[in-house]
Amino acid sequence: MPPYIRAAVVVLAGSGLRIGELLGLKVADIDFKVGGIRVERQRLQSGKIGPPKTAKSWRTVPVGEVVTDALLGHLAARPATEWLFTMEEGEPLNYRRWKTEWNGARKALQAEENKAAGREGRKPVGLPHMVTHDLRHFYASALIAGGASVKQVQMVLGHASAVITLRIYAHLWPGEEDRTRSVMDAVLGGLRTGCGPVGRMTSETAGQTA
Repeated sequence: MPPYIRAAVVVLAGSGLRIGELLGLKVADIDFKVGGIRVERQRLQSGKIGPPKTAKSWRTVPVGEVVTDALLGHLAARPATEWLFTMEEGEPLNYRRWKTEWNGARKALQAEENKAAGREGRKPVGLPHMVTHDLRHFYASALIAGGASVKQVQMVLGHASAVITLRIYAHLWPGEEDRTRSVMDAVLGGLRTGCGPVGRMTSETAGQTA
């Protein structure tokens, strides 16, 4: 991605925002002190500003240092007082420009892969057809893999209900059988060595001392 919107990719991957919500962000929406992004509007494809897609009002998405550092670097290079992301001409970034840059970056990556394959004498690898919304799925998948609850994922993604969250991501949460296996492996893990004392956790869980 070109430097003037490179930080936007980091924000999308690290916050789960929809592209319209990102395009509607203002500098004042970023809380650098606590690490949060206030989402209260989105830029529609028509260019007009409206409320978030499904949330009733607004939400605050917690973000880590990687995202805030990327935004600080972005604002240092492109100082702004209103809209967070703007085009090189100074106008607010819109859907059309974003799509053009995104597709251009994908083509550039494929071209680099083709050149590398030619130099190394191998068949080029076809890069997956990745769309912007995949960054939102990446974010949700990472949260679930890290142990986030359905409610937490629903809130940060701005889904109207947990039903919607489960409809999309239920397959990523471990089932009850998986949890049972994980818990018992953690409790009985000390027995795998075949020797040595049983750990304190095992003794306490079993209610007796082996």
